[in-house]
Amino acid sequence: METETETKHTILILAVLLLVGLLLRLGLLLVLDGSTLQIVDENHYDELAVHLLETGIYGSEAEAFVSIRPPLYPWLLSEIYRVFGVQNYTAVRVVQIFLSLLTVLFVYGLARECGFLSPNASLAAAGIFCFYPSLVAQNFFVLTETFFTFWLVLVLWSAVRFLRTGSIYAACFCGAFIALGALTRSILWLSPFPLAIFILFWPNESPVFTWKRRLAAALALLVFAGVGMAPWMIRNTRIQKTFVAIDCMSGRNLMMGNYEYTPLYRAWDAISMEPPKDWYTVLKDDYTRKNPGASFNVQNQGQKDRLAGGYAKNYMKSHPAQTLERTGMKALCFWQLERSIPAGIQRGFWGLDRLGESPRKALFLAVTCIVILPFALLFQLAVWGVFSFEFNRKSLPTIALLLAVLLYFWALHSLTFAHERYHLPLIPILILFVVSLFQNPQAAWTRFRKSPSRWVPAVLLSAAFLVFWGLEAYWAFG
Repeated sequence: METETETKHTILILAVLLLVGLLLRLGLLLVLDGSTLQIVDENHYDELAVHLLETGIYGSEAEAFVSIRPPLYPWLLSEIYRVFGVQNYTAVRVVQIFLSLLTVLFVYGLARECGFLSPNASLAAAGIFCFYPSLVAQNFFVLTETFFTFWLVLVLWSAVRFLRTGSIYAACFCGAFIALGALTRSILWLSPFPLAIFILFWPNESPVFTWKRRLAAALALLVFAGVGMAPWMIRNTRIQKTFVAIDCMSGRNLMMGNYEYTPLYRAWDAISMEPPKDWYTVLKDDYTRKNPGASFNVQNQGQKDRLAGGYAKNYMKSHPAQTLERTGMKALCFWQLERSIPAGIQRGFWGLDRLGESPRKALFLAVTCIVILPFALLFQLAVWGVFSFEFNRKSLPTIALLLAVLLYFWALHSLTFAHERYHLPLIPILILFVVSLFQNPQAAWTRFRKSPSRWVPAVLLSAAFLVFWGLEAYWAFG
């Protein structure tokens, strides 16, 4: 337990972190104020939000009702527009700034809840999260990263809380946070099932974790997650006339990552393919070939998404070697260098096209170092942090859960397609592994020195990504 003096010290440090973090973000806001939306996804979210605000219907001018995106972020935008004015992007960025600072507090809470980190290590975790460059930058995009990271940290906190205390309330909150996270980004909608199985069967010798309590917690998690997502699932399924859980993106994402013209490197770039190599034309030609005389255009978005998923699965079965090669590359690309912000500067986003060539080049180089080097260092240290843990009955369930969440996201994106933006919500987990490494570096070094089963896989994994990042730099600048 912390003493009163330690508690005051913690509050003071957190207050300073939040104040400096706020000043940094407000400074960036002044620089970026008035900048327009630069990314296709940003414009799509904005369109949905404006239509929802003006009509009360989640749709667009082209379609009265859509299921193309999860609804919670467009709803948040529409409410911000309602209060501060339509397409007031500055207001959106301010709200996201405060969400990110609130998440700093939750990262501290998660670190303390884990049980294997000291108060100072937990403060370090909060500080690293507060000033992590790519996450700070995401506050200024009209994208889901800031909002989704907020929900994911709460999911982790409540799940860890249950694993440490057996609280059924924590399991209920975990289910509710999963639902809110899934309604922000659909990748979470499947997670209640593996998490419930984890709760049921993960060994825990504490007398609190009886089978009755485990079963009650697993059911509570499933019920709260299911109740939170069910209305949206029912709405989508009725509109699309086929089962659609959260959005109509899973099938097409799977196909873009697994069809004839999927690029081996940067599979997500299949979205830029033009006819006849784009996924839509390939799917349409396949459908008309198999259904002579039938019109592909009568299929709605949900039905097309189901057809795209089926096409991808058949292609993967027919090309196992190529699928394995692509999956391996996508697994690497999930942790590729964070180049989105430097690439935006290079393209003249945020009004930077007004700068001369030399100033913009200097800014590009500076921001590239500020963004890429912290990620590379954080990832490498996290790898060593994972293998440095002294596993015991108290810490093992929490560590296993954190690793399982990492693997869940990593595996699903490796099957579909991976973009470096998709790993950003997992940065808090990497941070926990990093600060655990430095909490007692001498003990960690001793464990590595005595156990090749620790340092050998750490060296191999670390080296594999160093080689991949070197190739990335060569492909980008060579």
